Amino acid sequence: MRAPVLNPVLRRELLERWRGRRAAVVLTVYLGVLGGLLLLARWLATSFLEQQAANGWTPITASGPVLGRFLLENLLAGVLGLVLFIAPGYAAAQLAGERERRTLGLLRITLLRPWNIVLGKLGAASAWSVLLVLVTAPLAATAFVLGGATLGDLLKGLLVVVVVAVSVAAMAIGISARTRRTTGAVVLTYGLVLVLVIGTLIAAFAEFAARDFSMPDAQRPVAMYANPFYALADASGASSRGAFMGGGMPSVLTPFAAALPNDLAFGGVDVMPAMDVAVGFAADGAPLVADGPGVFERNPVWPITLVVYVLFGFLGLLLATRSLGPRDGVRET
Repeated sequence: MRAPVLNPVLRRELLERWRGRRAAVVLTVYLGVLGGLLLLARWLATSFLEQQAANGWTPITASGPVLGRFLLENLLAGVLGLVLFIAPGYAAAQLAGERERRTLGLLRITLLRPWNIVLGKLGAASAWSVLLVLVTAPLAATAFVLGGATLGDLLKGLLVVVVVAVSVAAMAIGISARTRRTTGAVVLTYGLVLVLVIGTLIAAFAEFAARDFSMPDAQRPVAMYANPFYALADASGASSRGAFMGGGMPSVLTPFAAALPNDLAFGGVDVMPAMDVAVGFAADGAPLVADGPGVFERNPVWPITLVVYVLFGFLGLLLATRSLGPRDGVRET
């Protein structure tokens, strides 16, 4: 049986981009920056928890799980932020760059179908983003050693980051196929990312204000379901308990977790994920432990967000494919 043939466009991109020293340097710098930020976060959190324990606010036995949960949430948020910063610019240059170099016409007159060209470009852009996500997984070992986090939280969080990265790359390729210059494609792509991250927050606040700042516990503004950090907060098991009830530390994902359906910050039921870690403290300082399944319930948000991003990505690929379809010659390339 013959082995499947690798997409020619993808093969060319991988050979050109990954065989040089630039890829190794970028990957090393990326891991160095992320590892440095993780060490800084751990030092700050450790100092804060030691001060709390000295003042009698937090039992020292609960510091490990609290620190582990804090590091995991910030690590995943940092990975998502770096991917959203790096991946769009690389993907936006895929087709616009070919057009500027006047090589897009050569691709279009080959035997490759438009879908093959678009999927090859998507694979090249996504492979780099997925690699950046996967190499950060070992950094989460610190959180597991300290406790307070589960393997499921990490896997679901990484799944959200990967799907968002690939979908944003697909949308960027769609934009790249419709623009003549790489600069314009990059600007429009980062504008789209800002809409998804910040624009959704503005739209959600507007919807919340239109409802007189009142919303049922199981319902949240529709625009939030398109926010990647909102989905990441749900997938990683983040909760607002640490910020509003004590016994924990607020992370980058805490404000997004506070907006989740039925979260404690909005007067809902307690929604901390069931795990054998301290989730609160009694009057005598003893940790309260959730030790059974089904103790806390929360309707999942992240699967809805992933479906939304997959649909957006498919529309981007469809736009790119139609842009590369048969025309009167190749004058526009």
